[in-house]
Amino acid sequence: MQFQELYLYAEGLPHPPVGFDFLRAKVKAFHPSIARVDVFRVEYPVPNRQAHYRLGDRERTSPYDDEHDVAEIIYCHALEADAREMRYALTKELMHIFDSPAAMVDTAEKFRQFLREIQNKPLPADSSAMLLSELDTRWMAALILCPKKFRDQYVADYKSKKLQNFDIAEIFDIPEWVAPFVMDDYYESAFKKLLPDLPV
Repeated sequence: MQFQELYLYAEGLPHPPVGFDFLRAKVKAFHPSIARVDVFRVEYPVPNRQAHYRLGDRERTSPYDDEHDVAEIIYCHALEADAREMRYALTKELMHIFDSPAAMVDTAEKFRQFLREIQNKPLPADSSAMLLSELDTRWMAALILCPKKFRDQYVADYKSKKLQNFDIAEIFDIPEWVAPFVMDDYYESAFKKLLPDLPV
């Protein structure tokens, strides 16, 4: 499964919102190497309202099948205070199933490098595939939670101020801070980059 295929399932729904459990079920059913996606709640002493993705153990569903990966999304319990924030965070982490091998934070050394990059915010030319993936997954989550055919119905009213960020957040069940970049013209550029085979 590629991101485009998962996106098309979301776009095929009759109306928004696109549910995280819907996306998770499609990944489980159609991604060839993912057996399941487990979601874990963790209570941090200092809540950070974040989530992260990793590949867990490999498993075999029958003695005749190939091994499959178990994807794991771990989230901070504080996200539960805001259902929309949690939904967006979990969806963003789910998008990491499409990471290239170079973008996966799967060793201790790569994790340390990734933390240094988050701290230093290097220029794009100096950024690793891991850091660039973080930016991509932010947009992938926005695109899949706000598919273009639905989003485009509200652009004119948003630009004319008939609809506000609150309204867009209500329609798509997303955090209010996501609404401005979903409704910005840059959405079209992100769409072309991440879904190059689909018509704009």
